[in-house]
Amino acid sequence: MPPAVAPIASIDPDGGPLVLTGRVLDDDGRPVRGARVQVRRSDGSGAAHTGSATSWATTGGDGRYSIATTTPVAYQISTDGPTGWFIANEKWSPWRPAHLHVTVRAPRMRTATARLYFRRDTWTRHDAPESVILDPCPASDGIDRAIYDFALATVPRRPAVEVR
Repeated sequence: MPPAVAPIASIDPDGGPLVLTGRVLDDDGRPVRGARVQVRRSDGSGAAHTGSATSWATTGGDGRYSIATTTPVAYQISTDGPTGWFIANEKWSPWRPAHLHVTVRAPRMRTATARLYFRRDTWTRHDAPESVILDPCPASDGIDRAIYDFALATVPRRPAVEVR
């Protein structure tokens, strides 16, 4: 049975369609059925909105998910006040790379959160470790596709408490 997929999030005029696929596995490498994978994307204003910019999917028995969303865009943070002072004094760029905020939840599993970045984004080299960089490729339909797997840790069961 294919995983349940939410409809595509609203299209950002600066980013094209993106399909993120992958698997959710437990800490022993077994597929996690029924995990909810939620993606929020940043837009050109720097906001990672809920609602129209949020997509989600629920994994099937094979632990696979597929989410249709929009490729996020890089954005500039404020250069006013203390943030501006810090950026200037540390000689950092005020630009933040395009990224997806991903949360993965499943019963009896620890919740996983991640920010996934894009190799083709100029600003990624400044902010992201290699393990969270996506390298989307266009499929035959012209839509970019990227793959990312998640591993969730099982929450240990608590022993029954004996009441005396």
